[in-house]
Amino acid sequence: MAFPRTWRQKAVLVPFARGLKLWYRPRVHGLDAVPRDRPVIYVAKHPRTWLYFEIFLLGLLTFWDADRIPFRPMEKRGTSLHRIPGLAWVRRHVGTIEATEEAALAALAGGESLLVFPGGARELYGDEDALDWAGRRGYARIAAAAGVPVVPVAIAGADQQHPLRLPLGKNGSLWLPPVPLPVALDFWFGAPLPPPPPGDAAAVAAFADGVAATTQALLDEAVRARRAPPWSRT
Repeated sequence: MAFPRTWRQKAVLVPFARGLKLWYRPRVHGLDAVPRDRPVIYVAKHPRTWLYFEIFLLGLLTFWDADRIPFRPMEKRGTSLHRIPGLAWVRRHVGTIEATEEAALAALAGGESLLVFPGGARELYGDEDALDWAGRRGYARIAAAAGVPVVPVAIAGADQQHPLRLPLGKNGSLWLPPVPLPVALDFWFGAPLPPPPPGDAAAVAAFADGVAATTQALLDEAVRARRAPPWSRT
């Protein structure tokens, strides 16, 4: 399995992502701790809105501009988002894979990283800047089986792009305003966390709980830093 490096990426998606940098003015913290020579599993809170703009920027900041191993975003297939015209094309060219352990292990074995949002729809409709990963341990099992570290990621500002949500039917939503606000995004990377031993369910569960706590603490720190006066930031 190889990440699809296509002319469409270079001609369309990468220039679009560079345009997003003008809109979101991303700031990067802690990327130096992410290894260049081995795959990792990035884990982050799912924003309370659409998701692909953050993925574009994360790919630009880590892979295209900082020489980190490309990542495969994992996603649930067949949702209402996937019926939006053009989204299937975008999914193919940002390298998404189905959210299964088999697909994840194949990507890691091929030398590629993963991007996982363990909270999924829970956090899509949950509280701002609050993780909800209770019982979501698939990424920890994958890390143990593949022997790869997990890197916590906080995207501060992502939950403030669309402050209003209009429910549509049973599972639909219209986020308002329809065009995301030009909120500055802060991407914080935590130190890689070594995986637990494979086959030890108790160790995997404890590891998952620890990763969730570390990621929440990283997000809390990122949010506090945004609220601090500019002259007090380091």
